[in-house]
Amino acid sequence: MQWVLFDCFNTLIDDFDASGSIDGLETIAHLPVAAGLFPSVSKFRSAYTAARAVNWWQRDNEVHFEVRLREVFIRQGRASAASAERLVSEMLDVFAQTYPASVRLTPGVEAMLQAWSAEAKLAVVSNFFMSEWPQKMLEHHGLGDYFEFVIDSAALGAKKPEPEIYQAALKRVAVDPAEVLFVGDDYQRDVVAPRTHGMQARHVCRHGVRPGIEPSPEDNAIKHWDAFRP
Repeated sequence: MQWVLFDCFNTLIDDFDASGSIDGLETIAHLPVAAGLFPSVSKFRSAYTAARAVNWWQRDNEVHFEVRLREVFIRQGRASAASAERLVSEMLDVFAQTYPASVRLTPGVEAMLQAWSAEAKLAVVSNFFMSEWPQKMLEHHGLGDYFEFVIDSAALGAKKPEPEIYQAALKRVAVDPAEVLFVGDDYQRDVVAPRTHGMQARHVCRHGVRPGIEPSPEDNAIKHWDAFRP
């Protein structure tokens, strides 16, 4: 095995909240309510969740955070374009201040990365709605030096399981795909899709850790990093 490619969020570092949600809104969802656009936090989060799968006419396939927020406010909250822009700016500022503290390392990840870095080259291929934030969060939590590169969907303009993001990773590693192991918590994006591109893959099962996650369909799923070594 020459390379190991890791998913970032909820694989190397966790960002789900107490309900298991990964919408990124935990510390900022009160702001649209305070602005009078939504009657409750739950109503806003529901509207945002419904909008996450919509492209909102961007050319890029990954829908960036500010685009999602702005369009939800204009379409669902009935805000003007100007008031939506002001609220989005405020929310992004608060997000930048509060989100890093909500992210935490998965148990045993540092020892696992240290062991693997002695045997293979490591990189990260991650979906995220803001460019360069996977790199920032890895560095913020002391993991940045383990990785040769980080590909994130917002910067690339394509997200897992779209072929372009795996092709970009394989171009960077420049080896036979069979010499690449993809590791992540999303079964379709991090296991099934990489295998269609010729890579090996292992599923990181978060059942029992993250609320709402089903048991892995894989017999060799990684349930704790202590069990994942070269």
